[in-house]
Amino acid sequence: MLNVRDMVSFQVRLMHEAGYEIGNLDATLILQRPKLSPHKEAIKSNLSELLGADPSVVNLKAKTHEKVDSLGENRSIAAHTVVLLVRK
Repeated sequence: MLNVRDMVSFQVRLMHEAGYEIGNLDATLILQRPKLSPHKEAIKSNLSELLGADPSVVNLKAKTHEKVDSLGENRSIAAHTVVLLVRK
């Protein structure tokens, strides 16, 4: 069984073989805790390395849901991500 890192590596390889690369990645994490500010650069660096993308094209934001639904009650987290692929 593949782990997440292997699955992402496989998808990145397919992307490169098809002649594409990441032009831009915008990710928004929605969670109450922990606060991500101290970890944002490490997360961005890890994402860039995993995806084979320049760190300048990876944007990471964090939001809270202010006690609304399971996200705001600290029972779950969510991630919204948009990726722009461009031909090499």
